[in-house]
Amino acid sequence: MALYILLILLALLCASTDVKPVKNRIVVTLPFILLLFSMSAFRDHMGGYDYDMYAAYYGRIVNIVDYFRGLYEPYYRSKTFEEGFVFLSSLIRTIDFTNGPYFFFFMMALVTFGIFIPSLKEYTPYVFIAILFYLYKGYFWHNFTLIRQAVSIAFFVFSIRYVKSKEYWKYILFNLIAFSLHHAAVILIPLCFILNYKLSIKTILIMFSVAFVLCLSGPLLRDICVQIASTFGMGSRFASYISDKGTINPLNFFEIFVILFVALFYRNYYEKKEPYFNIFLNLFIISSLILIAFSSFEIFARFKEFFVVAYMILISYMVGHIERNRNRWVVFAFLSIYVMIGYFRYLVYFREIPYKWLLW
Repeated sequence: MALYILLILLALLCASTDVKPVKNRIVVTLPFILLLFSMSAFRDHMGGYDYDMYAAYYGRIVNIVDYFRGLYEPYYRSKTFEEGFVFLSSLIRTIDFTNGPYFFFFMMALVTFGIFIPSLKEYTPYVFIAILFYLYKGYFWHNFTLIRQAVSIAFFVFSIRYVKSKEYWKYILFNLIAFSLHHAAVILIPLCFILNYKLSIKTILIMFSVAFVLCLSGPLLRDICVQIASTFGMGSRFASYISDKGTINPLNFFEIFVILFVALFYRNYYEKKEPYFNIFLNLFIISSLILIAFSSFEIFARFKEFFVVAYMILISYMVGHIERNRNRWVVFAFLSIYVMIGYFRYLVYFREIPYKWLLW
């Protein structure tokens, strides 16, 4: 438990240096980043079923020479992983000097954090406020469980800069890599053509109204889809893909409402301050529409994980750009309390206590 407390305290301290800049803040930010990375890289059998699945999968991976010789046999029960992920795993196996899965998890964390964290600096001057929110919103789920999707998300986050510069071919290239790592990234490829648009408030309200209608008609829509699939002999298989996810967490509705309201109310102000604001607002809207419209469809849960970065960046703008110093600290205090509640709730709910460390 001590490591978890230390991590959140360092996160709060680092984020406070975004609220009020200080000299030599690397004294606290560097230890925080190292701990953030190390807790993912050196965990011991933490991550639930997925940890064991990836460990078994890596046990069958061959080095890159044998991979090109066709000696790799895709296997984990009936699960065949994406070719890009297999290729990356074979590269890791080639330099692996250990006899076990721990080096694999270390390298996956290194690749993920090595791309994801530096990319944030391109989009916000308040990186540590963004990471503070990430501790609650995605850190454990992404970096302890969604191993290959976390790498895919990192490539997506890096690619967003090319939407702003309208170098769409670069955006598509990086997201084809993301797709090769996790096929859910297919949803990202066409987004480059719409993220630069400025949606009117009327259009946004219409889109959310449609999303709520789809949410209410979720069971009926699911039954219709299964019936259509059944005519092709795929009813049971399709039903497993769109199984009932259950009710949406009320906190998600609260976050969507607050972030969307503030973002739209101060839209002109944020657009003048931050060149990427409109792109991340559009990403947030897309994420919210998916979350609301398809909340009862399990298959869509993975799509929304790509858009957690939109929450992070928008939150960082909303806190960092409050002009009055006192108000900025008050809002930061409320954000900190909210994050801590969500952070410890996650640890308890997913039974990640105590932390299991490889180093001792």
